[in-house]
Amino acid sequence: MSVRVEASVDLPIGAGTAFASMVDLPSQERWIIATRLYPIEGSVSVPQVGSRLAAFTGVGSIGFLDTMKVTVYDPPWRWITQHEGEFVRGVGIFEVESTPGGCRVTWAEELELPFGLLGRVGWPLIKPMARIGLQASLRRMARQIASGTLPLAAVPEVREP
Repeated sequence: MSVRVEASVDLPIGAGTAFASMVDLPSQERWIIATRLYPIEGSVSVPQVGSRLAAFTGVGSIGFLDTMKVTVYDPPWRWITQHEGEFVRGVGIFEVESTPGGCRVTWAEELELPFGLLGRVGWPLIKPMARIGLQASLRRMARQIASGTLPLAAVPEVREP
């Protein structure tokens, strides 16, 4: 069974600044709650299409490892990763859209639920917590952008979608 959870935040900045904060791994570690990110060596560097990364989400040594492959890199508008782990499967989507006062960033996860029937029954309980986690992370990113501590990476050139 496939499910979707998403959160958005409006930012009074340009799309390029928001996008740079969303796709740069050291920047992500500063705003994604309880997550450490690691590029996986390969012929392509993160955040480019074909690059791979791993994310450990948890506290201390308790948590789970999520491995991903970048399938879409369309700066400054979209970055999509394919979750390839045993526990987390599906796609993660970071999108930026221009608004009159700046931009809106959205983080969506389209996931295949693990654990069969147990996963389907548990999803209505887990979904609100997952959404709260995404929203809290995006608000954290917004605060760091506002304070000038993000992005850590170069801002991509903005082109119209």
